[in-house]
Amino acid sequence: MDSQVNEIDPVTVEVEVKVPWDRVKRGLDDSYGKLQKSVRVRGFRPGKAPRSVLQKLYGSQVRSEVIATLVEEGLLEAVQHHELAVVASPEVRSLPTIAKGEPLSFTAKIEVRPKVDEVVTEGLAIERPSTAVTEAEIDAAIERLRQQHAEIVTPEEPRPAAEGDLLTIDYEVEIDGEKNEEMKAEGRPVELGGGRLLPEFDEGLRGKRVGEEFEIRVAYDDETPNVDLRGKRALFRVKITELRQKLLPDLDDEFAKDLGEYETLAELREATKKKLAEAAENKAKSSLREQVIEKLVEKNPVPVPPSLIEQQEQAMRRELAFLAQIAGPGFDFGESGEMRDRAEKKVRAALLMGELARREKLTVEPEEIDAKLQEIAEASGKHIAKVRVEYAGEKRESLANKLLEDKLLDFLLERATVTDAADAD
Repeated sequence: MDSQVNEIDPVTVEVEVKVPWDRVKRGLDDSYGKLQKSVRVRGFRPGKAPRSVLQKLYGSQVRSEVIATLVEEGLLEAVQHHELAVVASPEVRSLPTIAKGEPLSFTAKIEVRPKVDEVVTEGLAIERPSTAVTEAEIDAAIERLRQQHAEIVTPEEPRPAAEGDLLTIDYEVEIDGEKNEEMKAEGRPVELGGGRLLPEFDEGLRGKRVGEEFEIRVAYDDETPNVDLRGKRALFRVKITELRQKLLPDLDDEFAKDLGEYETLAELREATKKKLAEAAENKAKSSLREQVIEKLVEKNPVPVPPSLIEQQEQAMRRELAFLAQIAGPGFDFGESGEMRDRAEKKVRAALLMGELARREKLTVEPEEIDAKLQEIAEASGKHIAKVRVEYAGEKRESLANKLLEDKLLDFLLERATVTDAADAD
């Protein structure tokens, strides 16, 4: 089988394949031989129908099956022979036809992993975020604790909905005058002033009472994250079915004691400061890792196969769709173009990190995985044998990939120039 590869661009090649006639003939002979044994033809004993009759009855089917098989085999051999790093299914421009005595010729376009001549890791300048904890941040954290430990009650006297109330609502939706069943909701919990509702929706709920039915109108502009709603007008027909309010505990030593870990409010504040400092440190580390990957991508503008970008974008959209189901109306999907840019950067980063691991011979040994599993067992309180079972197969491979990613990031951070945010001008 002969094959030739022509580069269209750094991530796309054209493969020309010629399957010799003797191999085509062998495929036809094998197919008709199997067919003769398996089909029944009126007027002939089983297995005795001549090939000429089978050709008249099943010729088109046999040729199609043989062509499909030879195209698949031809592409596989060409990929292996030319050592092509294929990233997507080949696109056969047109299926070939069988001509007696002639080779079966076809052309396919294939997306491939780009060749990376070098990975630049010098000059990666990043900034370490400040990890200082302010009094305002401590106050905000303790206020969140108050909110979490608030008593949720129904007001003694019926009253209009106000800031901070927890409502349960039903609503139907019309988009440009047509009902939209997908946006309809029953028993949806919302919090006024929680920042998760559309401003018009939040404002429209205030001052309304349980059992009251009313309308809220929303005009979506061209910047609306959900592209299907851009430039459209929505009419929400809403009914409040329940109204509850929060009774916040007093901010004193008794509140600290009720949390079960502290004797005084001062102890609570000190412990809160420590937790915030740890969180800030972890956030700073995450930021450094994200920045160093961003700089790596900027320094190495390698081409990216479109199919990989598409796969990554679809994965991101599925994740956002799941989050949107939880968040409800007003969830920010982000700009479509921005999402595609993020997807492209993710793919490019993965390509560069993979090449960097190969060049620097960075690997993860079995004993390193076992050590991590032991760490997981100790942290979770599970027996190591149970943890090993839980992390078998794909999950173990995923853990190995995470450990390799950590090694790569450490490698990059060691070579990066890090400036503290507080010192930067």
